[in-house]
Amino acid sequence: MIVKVLIDNPVKKLNKVYNYLVKEEDLEKIQVGKRVLVNFGNGSGRSTEGIIVKVSSENTSDLKLKYIEEILDTESYIDEYKLKLAKWISRMYFCNVYTALKLMLPDGGEKLKKKDIHGKQITVVTLNKEKDIIEDDIDKKKITSARHIKLLRELEDSIKIPLDDIVNNLGITKAVINKVKENGYIKLIKEDVDDSGLLDVPRTEKLNPTKEQKKVIDSLIDKLNNGKFNISLLYGITGSGKTEVYLQAIEECLRLGKTAIVLVPEISLTAQTKSRFISRFGDVVSVLHSKMTRIEKQTEFKKILDLKSKIVIGPRSALFVPLKNIGLVIIDEEHDSSYISGTTPRYNTKEVASKVAYDNNAILLLGSATPEISTMYKAKSGKIDYYELLSRPKGVVPPEMEIVDMKEEALYNKSSILSSRLKEEIAKNLENKEQTFIFLNRRGFSTYIVCENCGKVLRCPNCDVNLTYHKKRGLLLCHYCSYCETLNSTCPYCKEESLKEIGVGTEKVEQELRETFKDISVLRMDMDTTVKRGSHEKILNRFKNDGIDVLVGTQMIAKGHDIENVTLVGIINADMTGGEDYNSSEKTFSSLLQVSGRAGRGRKKGRVIMQATNLNSYILDSVYNNSYDKFYKKEIEFRKALNYPPFTDLLVIELTSKYQEKVVKESKKIYDIFSENKNELLKVYSPKVPYIGKINNKYRIQMVIKSILNKQVLDLVYENLDKYDKIKDSNVNISVIRNPVKIG
Repeated sequence: MIVKVLIDNPVKKLNKVYNYLVKEEDLEKIQVGKRVLVNFGNGSGRSTEGIIVKVSSENTSDLKLKYIEEILDTESYIDEYKLKLAKWISRMYFCNVYTALKLMLPDGGEKLKKKDIHGKQITVVTLNKEKDIIEDDIDKKKITSARHIKLLRELEDSIKIPLDDIVNNLGITKAVINKVKENGYIKLIKEDVDDSGLLDVPRTEKLNPTKEQKKVIDSLIDKLNNGKFNISLLYGITGSGKTEVYLQAIEECLRLGKTAIVLVPEISLTAQTKSRFISRFGDVVSVLHSKMTRIEKQTEFKKILDLKSKIVIGPRSALFVPLKNIGLVIIDEEHDSSYISGTTPRYNTKEVASKVAYDNNAILLLGSATPEISTMYKAKSGKIDYYELLSRPKGVVPPEMEIVDMKEEALYNKSSILSSRLKEEIAKNLENKEQTFIFLNRRGFSTYIVCENCGKVLRCPNCDVNLTYHKKRGLLLCHYCSYCETLNSTCPYCKEESLKEIGVGTEKVEQELRETFKDISVLRMDMDTTVKRGSHEKILNRFKNDGIDVLVGTQMIAKGHDIENVTLVGIINADMTGGEDYNSSEKTFSSLLQVSGRAGRGRKKGRVIMQATNLNSYILDSVYNNSYDKFYKKEIEFRKALNYPPFTDLLVIELTSKYQEKVVKESKKIYDIFSENKNELLKVYSPKVPYIGKINNKYRIQMVIKSILNKQVLDLVYENLDKYDKIKDSNVNISVIRNPVKIG
């Protein structure tokens, strides 16, 4: 027997299959989609991972081929359809087929080891000394490494953290972990994995829909029964009951013997969504997300393969599960930027979901209170179907909005982050035993540290960004490369003791709340407090069940949370949340309206206080009036005038290298090729250094192309890329990003 194997290698010219023989004892285990270990290369070669893409029974007696060394998977998660989908993703998003296939594996294509195949344990890291002893050693300079301090202080706040979470989420290497272990401060232990996967949730019945909901549900049921491909947008104001529409549409989907996928943008939403869906449908629900262990993911994939799961919930990766007979794909909060992958393959979840729905004659339902501008344009242009939910359930009214001018506030309340009005309303909530959200889209304590003597700002040595001060850890951190250093009292440039903290982060807001209100209980939810797996769920459960007064957070608290006792939302720096891109206004508007919608979800009246300095902003005006339509009309004019999506597609070609002069030289090469070999379909802009010109010691230059990315244009782009590949400097890496979430 001969098997054709696709090799795990990012090199473009190796993006093809290779023939291998199968040992007699492995014949029964061979299956398309299984990962194998093979000897790859000339001569002795080396052991390399690959995926079986075809099995052939042709005569092997005259062939001098190598044998497969080992079959790594016990199950195959990839079938012929998944292979075709991977090829489509490869072409659309400029990556190798194997890279696309990794999306469809429960571990995301991480290298397998023998112990991973049947293992039921994970490695966790825990402190080996008391917290007081560790802090005393830090004070006495027995521990001086910033990375060692960072690791130890993370562990001081947690009983234990899985090893993988420390490496993947904190940017701390295993070498650092091993060194701290050698010094006796931590220990690594094995723990059993709880792979039960389900919450103990009481079952619930479907609700009586409102007239608006019933109209949408009936139409979706008709479409499901027609069994034809369809894309629909469900625009529903916050609290209008989009989830109940999803649940009743899925109920019909299951009645027809079909399955459903529900995508949510944040891990923090999976617990809430999981609870609601399991209470309605029971153990036919599988939940997947990046904080799960390899074994937990494999357990859920096995349930799906065995046809025990009919509904799959999770972030964008859940789209690639081996689910059969899909009838409905739902993308909740469809506007969210997390649906655009930031790593290769840099795919757009909505585009891939559209392909999956088309191939399965299924419905793709996009839901949001603030739909992406491009999605709403398609709806208004009649390219996709459109539904509206414009009212909350009976007795529930939208929150009252108020904008506070922080320039005026600064005249008599200079040092405070919280305005007088926001403090008054927080005090009312404390008195009434009601809860509050405080939203600020910056984590850390202060945005940057500046020397008042020489004017220098403390910056990351690896990236073109300022270091952010995290007071609780006593560290300056880079949010791009995870570089860290301790904060000293003297300026490293002029040696004067004149360093000053500038700007505000969530940690600083938390501190001011504790200093301002006696006996207040505060939780913080950001990247710093959600390192440990399950932490999103634990923070939200504590907030809901333990009567916590205030939850301070970043984008994590802005989306989808339905907590009845939250009656006040305070927004810090409401006019500074979106960034510098063409779609920054859209991001700001969406964040503000979404987080505003967390107030007054129950029968109690909700209030929103937005603190800002630019009160003339059309974004704030649209949020204040709770008017998506007002914002959309203004934004679509801007997009059309400057020819941005949805009126064109963007293609960003990014070159990176540790050598600045090489990346500049290569950018001129590729620009010349595209300039010489283009037509009226492509508008090619000269290469530019993006807003952040260096990340993790790699210099960056980007070339932007505007065009409608149809087959003809893609063929031309690939032709030009092939020409460049023949003359490319091997010290320079190239990536091609289709409609990126941000440029720069």
